[in-house]
Amino acid sequence: MLLVQDSMKLPEMYNRQADKSDYYITPSFGPVENILVTREHKHHTQLRKVMAGPYSYTNIKKMEPLVDARVMQWLERLKMEFVDKDMPVDFTPWTVFLAYDVISEIGFGAPIGFVEAGCDQENIIKHLHAGLREKAILNRLYPFLKLLKGTWLGRKYFEAGASASSGLGILLKLRDRLLERRLKDLEEGKEGRQDLLQTFLKTRTVDGKPLDIEYIKSEVLLVLLAGADTTGTVMQGLIHQCITRPDIYERLRDEIKAADKAGCLSTPPKYEEVSAHCPFYVACVREVMRLWPSSPALFPRLVSGSGIDFEGKLAPAGVEVASTPFLIHRDKNMYGEDAEEFVPERWMEPERCKKLLKYFFGFGYGARVCLGKDIAQMEIYKGPMQLLREYTILPVGDDRVGTYTIAGGVAYWNNMFVKLVPNKKMAN
Repeated sequence: MLLVQDSMKLPEMYNRQADKSDYYITPSFGPVENILVTREHKHHTQLRKVMAGPYSYTNIKKMEPLVDARVMQWLERLKMEFVDKDMPVDFTPWTVFLAYDVISEIGFGAPIGFVEAGCDQENIIKHLHAGLREKAILNRLYPFLKLLKGTWLGRKYFEAGASASSGLGILLKLRDRLLERRLKDLEEGKEGRQDLLQTFLKTRTVDGKPLDIEYIKSEVLLVLLAGADTTGTVMQGLIHQCITRPDIYERLRDEIKAADKAGCLSTPPKYEEVSAHCPFYVACVREVMRLWPSSPALFPRLVSGSGIDFEGKLAPAGVEVASTPFLIHRDKNMYGEDAEEFVPERWMEPERCKKLLKYFFGFGYGARVCLGKDIAQMEIYKGPMQLLREYTILPVGDDRVGTYTIAGGVAYWNNMFVKLVPNKKMAN
């Protein structure tokens, strides 16, 4: 496997004809694989056409009220548990609680309930995190997995099931229960709520047939697993900058105050409002995703066509090449000598921003770019933004401002203790 840092090579490595390698033979979430682990590019293209509708911006926009409800519940719980009691809060788990509740409501049809409980329900997150390192090792042992896949041994030890008592097993039970209820409602002629599960059930293949139920189960679970910790990590990184960079924090606050004064923001703010009226906030989100990507994993592909030239040396068709956002986003040829520094302004120069977005790797690249991009950005543009509107965020101790950690190709922050002081109280 060739590991590549040159961001200019992304279009060649991740072109439409590039197959995913056997690295993507991973422990299964059921008998049918989801779109993420589909390796052959022609099969992926067919699936992508089918799934484009459910994940389209137009469809996701209809679900914005679901996100709004969860964000406001999250802020209310923070107020009750910490602000009213004048207590510090470890912001790290609370962003993940919000992310899991949002994505489970959009995907499954109901929030898991982390925010309401104020804790890791049934240790679901703990169990999922515990499996990250094992998953990373298995990814790298894919010849071994390829032999076991489909055998009774593979099904027993490397295929998750609803009977498991781990965090994933609990999620599978929840998913199956909600799916069964939704199917029953449809049989009785009841109009389902507007979420991804409902959209999947209405979606038809190119042959006009409904999606296979096992495939829907796999996709719904993928939504949760891919869209929770990742989104939480970005929100954590953004708050980390607020409590460690006073200059960044003040500029964010000034921009938000100006947008509020002009009447440009709803409560909570709409996705389109933040995009249109808060350019520095958007730039900070992009810079957080650049320096501290939430998915800093390898994304291998097989070289296609006539090969790829790397500084005069040819990687022929079939060779496995890979990159990771953690490397790509530190390419000094693209980002300059200050590539290791947090500089949101680099995203505010229109021509430069256009080029940086062309080679941005935060949501994957090319034909396989993350389908849930709009869901993630909608949540990131709402949660932290509304928090900044309502509270002044103060760090609790210089040694407790967060540590960026990578485990099994997924990133998260640790120990980000803050005090939330109502802005009205600070003004007084």
